[in-house]
Amino acid sequence: MTALAEKLTVEMMVQHPEKWENFELYRGEPFEMTYSRPLHGKILLQLGTIINSWIRSVGYGEVIGGESGIRFGEDTRYSFDLGWSGEALPEDEIPTKSLPLMVEIVSDSNDANRLLNKIEDYLENGAKEVWIIYPKKKVIQVYYPNNMAKLFHLGDNITPGDWMKGFSLDLKELFPEKK
Repeated sequence: MTALAEKLTVEMMVQHPEKWENFELYRGEPFEMTYSRPLHGKILLQLGTIINSWIRSVGYGEVIGGESGIRFGEDTRYSFDLGWSGEALPEDEIPTKSLPLMVEIVSDSNDANRLLNKIEDYLENGAKEVWIIYPKKKVIQVYYPNNMAKLFHLGDNITPGDWMKGFSLDLKELFPEKK
């Protein structure tokens, strides 16, 4: 009989940041993150710009992006691509609950099972919507807390519920045609 390996905790990672800085923690299992490609960064910047423009026009909420951290309990710590909150977040604390909107941009290195775990965790911890962006396909799959999901294609608009008061995303804004 073999002994089970000890599960890693967030606290263990915090004690050795030099070792664990580039890792996410999926229910006690570390997973090294890879660098994203330019397309990933372009979409992240474009979506952040679109949401920030909306925030400036209505004065509501804040957008956070660029691999910000979030932690759920002692065995789960993720980096997320982008999130939106209707209220200001403490600048020196890692959130322990989801923002209302959580966004992940799929890269070639993403593991489907880990991505599904993140979606479930985001929704179980308070997200109102989770957007999964597939850059190469130019589609966004939106997951909702009622175990429903909807796929949006180029030409569609995504309009979150009342919690985002008037925001709408035309996918053509996110995936502009090259000139």
